[in-house]
Amino acid sequence: MKNILVLKLSENHENNHNSIEERAKGDWKISPKRLDDVEYVFVLENSKVIGTYKLGEKMQYNRSTGRVSDLEFIKTHDMDDMKGQLVSYPTSNPATLATLGKLKDNIKTF
Repeated sequence: MKNILVLKLSENHENNHNSIEERAKGDWKISPKRLDDVEYVFVLENSKVIGTYKLGEKMQYNRSTGRVSDLEFIKTHDMDDMKGQLVSYPTSNPATLATLGKLKDNIKTF
């Protein structure tokens, strides 16, 4: 089961002074139905995991654009071991679903 929402922030957000959480709550092209089984949210920037959260119950959905925004995040330490990891996750869509196993299999080692 794909229970992790992976949100990839683009490089043009690097100098943004908003918190990681505020930036990640953004405007994502994904159906709310696909989020039914999601338990965790991983936020990536330049392939690095910079934030992990539990996905809450609330979000906004714009039917005309097919986008969700104002995602509710719950702070948790469940996935702190993933923070700072570099993950090879090449997808064109910045909001995708994954499994923890797939993400761990794609951790970059040097």
